Amino acid sequence: MKVVLDIETIQASREEWARLVGKASEGHDAVSGEASYDLFAAGVAEEQRRADDESYAKSAFDGTYSRIVCIGLLEFSDQMEARSAVAWYGSNERELLRQFWARLAQDRPTLYITHNGLGFDLPFIKKRSIINQVKPSLEINLAKFRTEPVYDTMAIWSNWDTRGWVKLDVLARALQVETKSGSGAQVAEMWEKRQGRELAQYCLQDTYVTYACYCRMNFRQPLSKEVVLLQPELFDVE
Repeated sequence: MKVVLDIETIQASREEWARLVGKASEGHDAVSGEASYDLFAAGVAEEQRRADDESYAKSAFDGTYSRIVCIGLLEFSDQMEARSAVAWYGSNERELLRQFWARLAQDRPTLYITHNGLGFDLPFIKKRSIINQVKPSLEINLAKFRTEPVYDTMAIWSNWDTRGWVKLDVLARALQVETKSGSGAQVAEMWEKRQGRELAQYCLQDTYVTYACYCRMNFRQPLSKEVVLLQPELFDVE
C-alpha cells in the first residue's frame, strides 16, 4: 500500500516556549526612569527581544515546541487505486498519534508520499510521538537523496537543492493540478474558532494536491478529487 500524508500544527504559546527554552520570564519590563538610565543596557535588551521574537517565530516549525492538531492520510493500492481518506483532529495529541500509528500498522505502507515530509512532517511526527510516549508501530527511514520509502515532492522537484524548493501551491500550479484551498495562517484561525472538522477537510485537500503532484511527476493522470476524497473518515480526538 502507498499513502499520502500531511499534518497541521499549532505553535506553542509564548509562555510555553519561554519555559522550554529556560527563560525565567517573558515579560518585557520597562526600564526605570532614573537618571542612571543605561542606554547601552536598553539597546542590548531590545536586541535580545528581537532575537527572542525571531526564535519564537521559528519554533512554529519544530516539534520540540509546537504540536500536531490534525493528520491527514490518503491510502492507495500499490497500483495507485484509491482506497480511503482519513483524518484525525483534536486537542488530544497523544490519542491522535496513537490512532495514526495503529492505522499505519494495518497498512504497512511501502511508500510515503509527502511535500516537505522529510524536512517537516515526518520528523515532527517522530518528535511529538516521543514527547507523548507513543511508540511508532513501524520505523520510517528518513534518509535523504532517494525516492523510497519517502517520496518528497518538494525535495525531488528541486533535485535536493534548497534553492529550488517551492511551496505546494506553486508546484501544483506549475503542474496544472488543483491547488491548495487555503494557507497555513488559516489553520490557527480555524483552530481558534474550534472548526476541527473544517481543519481536517483542509488537511485532506493538501494531501490530495500532494497526490496529484506526485502523479504528474511520474507521468500519471491523477484521479479526480471526488474519487479520492469520497466519503472521508474524520475522527475527532478531543
